[in-house]
Amino acid sequence: MRIEEVMNKYPVTIDKQAPISDVAELLVKYNLTAVSVVDENNKLIGIITEGDLLYKKVRPHVPHYVNVLGASIYYNGIGEYNSQFKKLLASSVEDLMTKEVITAKPETEVEEVVAVMLDKHLKSMPVVDEKGVLIGSLGRRDIIKLIAKDN
Repeated sequence: MRIEEVMNKYPVTIDKQAPISDVAELLVKYNLTAVSVVDENNKLIGIITEGDLLYKKVRPHVPHYVNVLGASIYYNGIGEYNSQFKKLLASSVEDLMTKEVITAKPETEVEEVVAVMLDKHLKSMPVVDEKGVLIGSLGRRDIIKLIAKDN
């Protein structure tokens, strides 16, 4: 079965300039795990997830380091700390969204997408056409509905 047969053809989207609070409201209102971020032409430019929003409620983890001959050596890497701190300070969708999004094409077989979702621990995946325009989304709930129908 192809993705286009089971995907949500009316995905909830948000503009990159929207405040973080708008994302939280959409996630709760529509019982979602992620919202696709699109431009004025509905082209996918990012995704923002429940996990991204959780950064707003935790302090960034300060990296453990050792001072060796006057140089600080970080165990977790300063890049990881910087990423967490940026998310903490984010005020708009653009500041918090993931820009490198794993997507699916509508003609892809469901089994292939499910394998990627499991491998990458994704709860939902945007579906885009050949030009990168968002045309749907596939979530774990959509797949569970498909499994329920088969029984």
